[in-house]
Amino acid sequence: CTNGEVKGGGAYYLISRSLGPEFGGAIGIIFSIANAIAVSMYIVGFAETLVELLEERAGWSMTGNAMNDMRVFGLITLLLLFGISMAGMAWESKAQFFLLLMLIVAMINFVVGT
Repeated sequence: CTNGEVKGGGAYYLISRSLGPEFGGAIGIIFSIANAIAVSMYIVGFAETLVELLEERAGWSMTGNAMNDMRVFGLITLLLLFGISMAGMAWESKAQFFLLLMLIVAMINFVVGT
C-alpha cells in the first residue's frame, strides 16, 4: 500500500487503504469536519484582525459596529474561498503563487516594521 503511488487524498488515501473502508470512512468524516471547523476559525480570526486594523489605523468602519463588520468581512472571505474551491484545483494551484507572494510581503513587513 505505501510503496505504490499515492492517489488524490494524500494521507487519507493511505489510511483508508491500510485500515479498510470502515475505519477509513470514520477517519475521513472526522477529517472533513475538522477541516470545516478550522476554516471557520481562520475566517473569524482574519475578519476580527482586519476590523481591528481598519478601526485602529484608518479609523474606518463599514457598518459602525465592529461585530457587524466582522460578519460582513467574514462573509466576503467565505464567498471568496468558496469561489476559489469551486473554480477547481487547477485554478487554485495558480492562486497559490499569489498567496505565497502575499505571505512573503507580510513577513518582510514584519521584519522591517512600520
